[in-house]
Amino acid sequence: MTQRTIKHGDWVKIVESRTEQKKQSLRKSSRKNAPKNNKMNVPFISMLLGGFIILASAWMYFSGGTKAQGAMLDVTAQNKISRYFSKQFMMGSWQFKRAKFDDGEVNIFISIPQKLSMNEKELEGYIKHSLCPPASSRVWLDINKSELYINLYVDSPRKGNFAQCQNPNSHA
Repeated sequence: MTQRTIKHGDWVKIVESRTEQKKQSLRKSSRKNAPKNNKMNVPFISMLLGGFIILASAWMYFSGGTKAQGAMLDVTAQNKISRYFSKQFMMGSWQFKRAKFDDGEVNIFISIPQKLSMNEKELEGYIKHSLCPPASSRVWLDINKSELYINLYVDSPRKGNFAQCQNPNSHA
């Protein structure tokens, strides 16, 4: 009974060839399970990306064009407007809280201690005739053609009432 022995070098070659065969069979099976046409993925992704770019640019174009005047006030004009309204509400329990300057809009926020006993229409008329600056006021030079809104609120600006002031510059 003779037993055949394998030298170490021969054994390594056999093991390496078996692992190589396994790798090749795995590659073949993964190719079979992979999508048949990789060329179809590239145009699809390109079309998807192109559509996204078109939608984003359209959104930017149309959202930018919805504002009335579109010109942002410079910092000196913003400071003058804020100073004007802060002086108007220095004394008493009504307080000027802040001015918000958006594209083509100036929003003035005034905190009041308690809700006024007026309905919405009366309150809007009161704001327009009593709180809005007169047409002869120099503050309109700084406001220029922007829309001016005055907001009165007790707890939160979201729960308050507002009115748009009549801008004398918009008719000229």
